[in-house]
Amino acid sequence: MSNKPEISEDPDKKGNTHEYYPFFRWGDLHTPFMIYVRSHHRLSDQDFMDLFGLQNYLKVFPPLPPTGSHVVFANDTEWMHIADDFRYTLWYSPKTAEAIAKLSTSYDVFRSSIGDIDNSFELEYHQDGKLVRKFVFEDDVVKRTQTVTVDTGPKLLGEPTTLSDLIVTAQRMFPTITQALGIVRVTDPVQNRFYGKKAG
Repeated sequence: MSNKPEISEDPDKKGNTHEYYPFFRWGDLHTPFMIYVRSHHRLSDQDFMDLFGLQNYLKVFPPLPPTGSHVVFANDTEWMHIADDFRYTLWYSPKTAEAIAKLSTSYDVFRSSIGDIDNSFELEYHQDGKLVRKFVFEDDVVKRTQTVTVDTGPKLLGEPTTLSDLIVTAQRMFPTITQALGIVRVTDPVQNRFYGKKAG
């Protein structure tokens, strides 16, 4: 079983990468795990990096190596967008749960991830200091089992109503959910800020 976020097909094989990797040409970030914080520009990139334990990261410029450690920030008018790398740095770090718990006392927070070799996925939404929605679906490709392990709170706008629909549309539903929450997709790579882990 794997809850690890999804590794998509190598984008280079299809020629879909933007010159500013990890961006795709059609305006999406190539990332397995996203966190959105409705901070209204009150917190800086460095504030977030401190919270997530990324003090040894420096500003870098794309294209970035697909296997490197990096984090990508962007803003719309209300939300900070935080994208993980394909080493799953944020997803694996215990600091991430701590940071989300701390941020959620003051700001709305939405997080989403997709499984790597399976259909596992998670979503979590904090609003007004409370966890209002959490859904975790685990797809065990070894045992051939599919299990909903967490299902709390009312469905968010954009969530499919049946489990079969959730499995089929998991990756596609996240843009619908984020749009319903007022999160504006950033499609211009120039609006993103890239930070990479210092060597050594």
